[in-house]
Amino acid sequence: MISIKFEEREKIGLQYALETLHGCSPFGQERIRRLRFYAPEERAALEEELYNVEQAANAAGELKDVYNKLMTGLCQMKDIRNSLRRCADGETPDHVELFEIKGYLQRLEGIRPLFAQINEVTHFRGMAFHDVKAALAILDPDGTGSRGFYIPDSATAKLKEVRRAKKDVEECLFHAQTDAEKDELRLKRTRLCAEEESEEMHVRRAMGAALAPMVDDLLADADTAGRLDFIIQKALFAVRYGGVRPELTERELELEDMVNPELCDLLAEQGRRFVPVSIRLEPGATVITGANMGGKSVAMKTVALNVLLLQAGFLVCAKKARMPLFSCVKMLFDDLQSIQSGLSGFGSEIVQFQKALTEVEQGYSLFLLDEFARGTNPDEGAVIVQAVTRYLNGVDAISLLTTHYDKVAEYAHMHYQIIGLRDIDPEAIRRELAVTSEDGVTVIARHMNYGLYKVEGKSDCPRDALNICRMLSLKPEIMKMIEEKY
Repeated sequence: MISIKFEEREKIGLQYALETLHGCSPFGQERIRRLRFYAPEERAALEEELYNVEQAANAAGELKDVYNKLMTGLCQMKDIRNSLRRCADGETPDHVELFEIKGYLQRLEGIRPLFAQINEVTHFRGMAFHDVKAALAILDPDGTGSRGFYIPDSATAKLKEVRRAKKDVEECLFHAQTDAEKDELRLKRTRLCAEEESEEMHVRRAMGAALAPMVDDLLADADTAGRLDFIIQKALFAVRYGGVRPELTERELELEDMVNPELCDLLAEQGRRFVPVSIRLEPGATVITGANMGGKSVAMKTVALNVLLLQAGFLVCAKKARMPLFSCVKMLFDDLQSIQSGLSGFGSEIVQFQKALTEVEQGYSLFLLDEFARGTNPDEGAVIVQAVTRYLNGVDAISLLTTHYDKVAEYAHMHYQIIGLRDIDPEAIRRELAVTSEDGVTVIARHMNYGLYKVEGKSDCPRDALNICRMLSLKPEIMKMIEEKY
């Protein structure tokens, strides 16, 4: 079972993606808020969801106006599920509940033709609404079609008689001359009001009982409305960020030109563009190496984001994708709990690693470790990460590690490097920095290539840090001492 903490959602950009969705109905909003991930054994259900989202996305341009009308109708829905369950349990609904149920039924009646219009184009699978006319007739027996709720005089003969008597008393009260006469009429009216309330309660109980056999269908319609709402939001998300339906595999994971929506939007605000990342992963350990500001973590988090989007029934943000379904996704990005636990940063890393590894070994999993063992000295850290990498090669999981330690990639099943500043002339950057008021890191980041390339054979971590020191004009005396060690 996949369980992702809120902090992890924020780190990989999943929370941002969810916050770009605008669920209209309370049922759609609940699906977004309580995001569920499909398990491998639910592959058929996930395939159906992906099909529906893809169809909705493909039709988004053609059906834009219909989608807007549908979303308007969904926005007007109230969550009446508890009131419906009360009816099913034999309880008596009050006036407000019946008013809200009636409004819900009217919204459903308005949504059904819009859904039919959409479905003619999209051919959704596994979704349908029930006819609610019979339920509406219970709450609107005179067929007025009014938005309000009122129990008509015709509901029962006794109610009609009591209301007529009450009206006569009120007429007499209006014309009464003496206080004694008025007091007697008021007392009589109070008794008639009590009789009216009692009879109305019988009618409300009868209405609830009449609705009871329909409750399962009406609750199913609420679920369908929520699902349709969520599917439309997923489709619009896919249109906005270039979503694609992946080919589902048994083991391999391949993402071509994947992007991270949060970073795409952030960079766009700065007049920059996110560099799409491509990667292919197989069972065993894969290592990404590169300078600390080179984008290793971004690549890893973008993999995590797209895997979780898929297993939540989204199209993935990539040009092309081949992906398996995982029983578990575990991420160790940085130490979120060391302060609470009272452990050192490194101690907490080990505790969290052990806990995550236990879950990863329960079924085919995705295991992500960002700069693992960073909490200890580099010599020890390198030895530890090398050992972890060797061990993970034998675990039934796709394990992806980022590191700036040397010699780790030698033990990995596959090795990727960040392109970084490989193709950049440091002197050109220095000249640019000499004539600009921009922060040096900002200038370098603009030239950094965050794309990945697969390394064949042995290769140590790239030396981008040395180039960055040169570009930022580190003191010549210090540079000389550094270069002597390279």
